[in-house]
Amino acid sequence: MTDSTHTIPVLEMTDTHDAPHEKSHDEWDAEGSQEYQPIIGIPIPVKQGNQGPLFVADALGAWAVERMGARIFLIPLWPFPTHKHIYQSLWSLMQSMDGLLLPAGIQGTDWYSSWKEREQEPGPDSWPIAWEIALAQLATYMGMPVLAIADGAEKWNNALGGKRGEAPRDLEQAATITPDTWDRHMIRVRAQSTLATALQPAIRSQDGEQKPWELAFMPQQGVERLAPGLRPCAQSEDGAVVAFERRDGAFGLGIIGRLDWGLDQAYGTTLFEAFLHACQSFDRIRQQQHGWESARDTICATVYDLVTQNQPLLPVSHQAAPRDKRPRSHTLSTPLPALHGSGGHERVRQRSHQPTKEELNKIRRQRMKVASR
Repeated sequence: MTDSTHTIPVLEMTDTHDAPHEKSHDEWDAEGSQEYQPIIGIPIPVKQGNQGPLFVADALGAWAVERMGARIFLIPLWPFPTHKHIYQSLWSLMQSMDGLLLPAGIQGTDWYSSWKEREQEPGPDSWPIAWEIALAQLATYMGMPVLAIADGAEKWNNALGGKRGEAPRDLEQAATITPDTWDRHMIRVRAQSTLATALQPAIRSQDGEQKPWELAFMPQQGVERLAPGLRPCAQSEDGAVVAFERRDGAFGLGIIGRLDWGLDQAYGTTLFEAFLHACQSFDRIRQQQHGWESARDTICATVYDLVTQNQPLLPVSHQAAPRDKRPRSHTLSTPLPALHGSGGHERVRQRSHQPTKEELNKIRRQRMKVASR
């Protein structure tokens, strides 16, 4: 699917998609069975309060998931230090859920400040964020559907190598602003995007003049640079990017606006339905494939090596490839790639080159040499 710099309001998109759309296997699946309620993992930071541990979260995302007919799986993120086997530690969670929702944060808090300070002063404030970032990295690489909202969208972009805007935020002012006074912007969706295709059911359901798509935005949120493998798919009327998606067609959507506050509109419910259908498809394909457990070490080691070397986790087009000609990284573009046995050995089948066992061992030996100096 080629990118287009042309943006159009939602109310104009019908005319751009009259031709039949031939979907690839990896594109957002809107044909999932309604009989199975997918399990959506939602990370929740845990902080120590005066009377014990407290869950600190905006509960609206979980409410939206339940309202749309899915089950929620709350993942407590305790303030524990991370380690080199962080992805193996998160692996069992992957088997317990079919999709990942990265929710909005609490008003009056700024996750990015703690995240930037982690290198100088790692501690309880940054550790839960680090676990959430790792969870997003592993889920994305595996091809698990990801829906990221507000702060969650910023974290997802950051987890894949992007950058949040550096504009200072008035946390005291943000804490006093109520949702009914949040700024609302009309969303303009790129014509040639997977998001535009996913919104077609909402457009067809409207009688007469199509309604514009408006979303509430928390103050001073946004992204400065998108991560490799992501592309913008919607913007506000002032030209700012407000939504981005995976380039490879697998379900991965980040929306800076409060999509969970938009279930009163057909556009919001349609996107949540597309997310849940993609989760159902992910579960179906996972059940049909073998070798899931045997691929754990290969997948986790690859994600760890790519992250520590600052290489992209998602496929990068030739146009957007880094100029230093580093080896391209690759994701499991379909949920849990087919695993084939050959002479008793299994390998992960991916669309293009995955680091071989010899290459991974070489990287590990190099790291051991550096650490021993």
